Amino acid sequence: MIRPLPMLALALLAPSLVAQDDVSTRLQALERKNAELERRLEALADEQEGLTLGGLVPPLAESRHGLGPSASKVYAVGEGLSLGGYAEALYERRNGDSADEFDFLRLVTYVGYRFDEHWVFNSEIEYEHGGEEVGVEFAYLDYLWKDALNFRAGLVLIPMGFVNELHEPPTFLAAQRTELERRILPSTWRENGVGVFGDAGGFSYRAYVVNGFDATGFTDAGLRGGRQNGSEALAEDLALVGRLDWTETPGLLVGAALYFGDSGQEQAGLGATTVTAFDLHGEWRSGGLWTRALLAGARLDDVAELNATQGFVGADSVGEELEGYYVEAGYDVLGLLARGSSQSLSPYLRYEAFDTQAEVPSGFAADPANDTDILTAGLHWRPRANLVFKGEYQDHEDADDGWNLLMGFSF
Repeated sequence: MIRPLPMLALALLAPSLVAQDDVSTRLQALERKNAELERRLEALADEQEGLTLGGLVPPLAESRHGLGPSASKVYAVGEGLSLGGYAEALYERRNGDSADEFDFLRLVTYVGYRFDEHWVFNSEIEYEHGGEEVGVEFAYLDYLWKDALNFRAGLVLIPMGFVNELHEPPTFLAAQRTELERRILPSTWRENGVGVFGDAGGFSYRAYVVNGFDATGFTDAGLRGGRQNGSEALAEDLALVGRLDWTETPGLLVGAALYFGDSGQEQAGLGATTVTAFDLHGEWRSGGLWTRALLAGARLDDVAELNATQGFVGADSVGEELEGYYVEAGYDVLGLLARGSSQSLSPYLRYEAFDTQAEVPSGFAADPANDTDILTAGLHWRPRANLVFKGEYQDHEDADDGWNLLMGFSF
C-alpha cells in the first residue's frame, strides 16, 4: 500500500529532527559547563592574585620600630614575603655659577620576609642617581620576643636624628634633607652590628653595638666620609649607639640619642680618634600643624694626629667639635579651606645652622664656610597619603641660592 507523500516525508525527516534536537541539547549543556568553568577560572585567578600580589605588596602600615610606613610593612604580615619601596626625582636650579641639575635621585625597594611570629628579615636596596650607584641601606634579622625586648643583627640604620631612619619622601616636609643630618649625623648612616629594641612604659628604644667609623674618611666638612656602610668594614674599633623616645602622647615624639666609639681602627699614625655624638629631637603633629626640631653635636679626640696622617694643614683640619641645629614647621591649609579633603597642602619654613669646625686643634684654623646657615621656604602637596610634590627656595649663607622641585612616592 502506498503511503501519502506528506506522511512519507515526515517519516524520513523524523530521525534528522530528533538528532538535531539532541545536538542542540548537548550544545546547551556544553555552553552551561563552559560558563561554569570560566566562572571558576576567574574566581581562581582572583584568588591567586590576592594570594600573590596582595601578600607580596601589602598596604602601607603604620611606622614600626622607628622605620617609615613602607619599610615597616613586613611587620604587618602574618608570614611570607612582602615588598615595598619609594622613589624621588629632584630638580635643582641655582642662581650663581653652580650648574642646574635634574636627578632621578633614588629608587628604593624594600624586601622583607616573615618566617613566623618571631623571625623577621627586612632589607632596603637603593639605586641612586638613575642607577649609577647601588647599595644596601639596611639588611637585618629580627627575633621578636616581646614588646619590651627584641633582638636584631645585620646591617642596621644608626638610630640618630630623623631622616636616617625616616627617609621616605612623605615622612618629612622639605625637598632637600637637612645638611646637618648629612654632615654631623651623616645620613643615610648604617653599619654592621647587633642590638636590642622595644617599647615599654610609654618609651621606645633601640641600642646597638656596631663597627666604628673609619677616621681616615673625616674631613673639615664633617663625618660623612667616615661611614663604612657595611662594606668590608674595619672592626678593630667598635661603637655603642642608643636612642630613647617618648611615644605615649599622640602626635608627640621627643627623645635623645648617643653614639660613642673609637674610629682609628688601629691604622698607622692614628690614635683612638674617639667619637662622641649626640642629638636631642622633638616632633609635634596636631591637626594641620607639623613641627620638628633637632640639636646635634659631636666631639673627636686625637684630631691633630689624624690631620698629620692625612696631610691636612691650615683650614683643612677635621673639627674637634661639630655642632648644629634646625627647626621647621608646616601647616596644612587645605584642612582649613576644604575640610575632609584627602589631600594636603602645607607651606613650610626651615632654618638650620651648623659648624663642622666649631673647634679645631691648636695650630690649625677654621674655614668660615663651614660655619653656615640655610633658610628654606616651600610647599608640600600630597594628593594622596603616599604621593608627594615639593617645591622650595633655599637661601644659603655661603653657597648659591636656588630652587628645588621634588616628586616622590612610597608604596
